[in-house]
Amino acid sequence: MSTSTASPSPLRRGGINPRTLILFALAGVVLCGGAWLALGLANRGGSESPNTNGQAPRLSDYGVVPNLSLTERSGQQLSLDELKGEVWVANFIFTRCEGSCLAMSTKMQELQNALQQVEGVRLVSFTVDPENDTPEKLTSFAEKYQADGRKWLFLRGSESAIQQMAKETFKLPFMDGTDPKEPIIHSSRFVLMDQQMHIRGYYGNNDPDVLKKLIADIMVLKDTGAE
Repeated sequence: MSTSTASPSPLRRGGINPRTLILFALAGVVLCGGAWLALGLANRGGSESPNTNGQAPRLSDYGVVPNLSLTERSGQQLSLDELKGEVWVANFIFTRCEGSCLAMSTKMQELQNALQQVEGVRLVSFTVDPENDTPEKLTSFAEKYQADGRKWLFLRGSESAIQQMAKETFKLPFMDGTDPKEPIIHSSRFVLMDQQMHIRGYYGNNDPDVLKKLIADIMVLKDTGAE
């Protein structure tokens, strides 16, 4: 497991066999007591069409993510279109959040660890508090979760652009809150995108099987492409 927190040029691709690597990664976690990572294709919370012929299920399509220019925690400008050709998982967080963001980031760290050697998969955390979350603060936050800049990106943009993306593209709630621990109310769901920037699934943070479901669906997209 890489614990590098540097943020090199974030988008690289390779020819490593993803299924072989993910099976090794999962086997290691299971032996350490992480049986929740066992691969399975059942009960994915409505992210797929019914499977009646024994073949891999077809995931639903919830629309396309438009291009947007954002800033990564490294300070590097990144266009979302640069993620085309890769499977990626997104969530929305902010660094001064004392509630759901902590649990979500822990799960993202676990997902990163399981998929560390699998090429063509990225994790993306969008901050919903860009005025406060400078690249330096995002870097400090990322280091707490041993985020590898080659695998896990932390992106910020204008507040209006992030709100519009959350509400209109991802169809997720976003509003000001009154709880000091949650001054910004946002969704705690994880969102899965395919290689063509289409939204293919939503996954609840409170679901005990969320990582198992995410990994299974990631592998469906890796095996079948953006069908």
